[in-house]
Amino acid sequence: MNTPLGGRLICRQCAPEARDERRARAAELPRLPADRNLVLEIEKIANGTFSPLEGFMPRAEVDSVLDTMHMTDGTPWTVPIVFHVDSALGSSLRPGSQAAIWNTVEDRLSAVITVSEVFPLAKEKFARSVFGTLEREHPGVALMMGWGDSCVAGEIELIDHSTSLIPQKYDLSPTEVRAAIAERGWKRIVGFQTRNLGHRAHEHLQKIALEHADGLLIHPLIGWKKKGDMQPEVILDGYEILMERYFVKKNVMMAGLTTAMRYAGPKEAVFHAIIRKNFGCTHFIVGRDHAGVGGYYDKYAAHRIFDEFGDELGITPMRLHGPCWCSVCEAIVTEHTCPHEDAWEQISGTEVRAMLARGERPPGTFMRPEIGDFLVQRAREGRVFFEG
Repeated sequence: MNTPLGGRLICRQCAPEARDERRARAAELPRLPADRNLVLEIEKIANGTFSPLEGFMPRAEVDSVLDTMHMTDGTPWTVPIVFHVDSALGSSLRPGSQAAIWNTVEDRLSAVITVSEVFPLAKEKFARSVFGTLEREHPGVALMMGWGDSCVAGEIELIDHSTSLIPQKYDLSPTEVRAAIAERGWKRIVGFQTRNLGHRAHEHLQKIALEHADGLLIHPLIGWKKKGDMQPEVILDGYEILMERYFVKKNVMMAGLTTAMRYAGPKEAVFHAIIRKNFGCTHFIVGRDHAGVGGYYDKYAAHRIFDEFGDELGITPMRLHGPCWCSVCEAIVTEHTCPHEDAWEQISGTEVRAMLARGERPPGTFMRPEIGDFLVQRAREGRVFFEG
């Protein structure tokens, strides 16, 4: 099992016996509003998912990440983690003071932050570095441009966890996943990132990786996503079908990663790898156009970015080519293994969406029949895709 980035798993969660006292103290503090995404960021800092972070980044750290893909101490990192507020609220805060972070979705306390700095958010620099574009059509850019114009930096202490987006058996912290891995006796663990339900192409990648590992962590991302991505329960329920029928049970497990998609392509691929290192993975599958959207990134840019880090990430990327069905080979293939380009069958998410809207099951060359039937039934109930 891998060690966390920075050598230890961070914990910024209040002890249960101290919560009442912390809540009473927080009631006297100024409030900072936090939407669902910010609350999830807090919780990922607190449970060690974002180790070695202990809070939200100060300006020097943000600039270092944007300029060098490293923190100021040389630790590799590619996506700044910031707490954004409007400028008027930011100007009311002073370094050394504390503020209560308020979960506005559930109208209750989330955490307390000890303010170290308040600074303006350089949105254009952020967009160019992280997303590689300023175009508002990019969903990550559009979301970020709607943030407040100031950032509050400082260490956090999580007081109350939000209501989980998924059943508790899937909402597992790095500590809990590491315990499950240790119980299974896995030494080489490969992590798989996804934001949609598995199809046969993804199953192909997962099983290739399993030939080189003791176990597979299927780790779907559950959080803010763009219109057309799949609902959390569809991903989790569908993968349960796949794992039950098409995997060796002792060699696979699943947990949900409750954080927002950023659609940052190669920068997010590295970020995803770091997260899986913190969950104990020794290897990480990097597919074609990892975390991509539209045509913003070259389809193998996420493969190449790992060359810029050498061994310093401490997790091995498994650079796998994009699979599809070949009607000549009658198998799942990639451009690396099959010469019959004219016979390749690639089905996009848009096509799957259109098929389900017509009540059609996606073909068995793309999805297992059980998964196709499952999706058709969920589509009839209107419970498959995010609608924006």
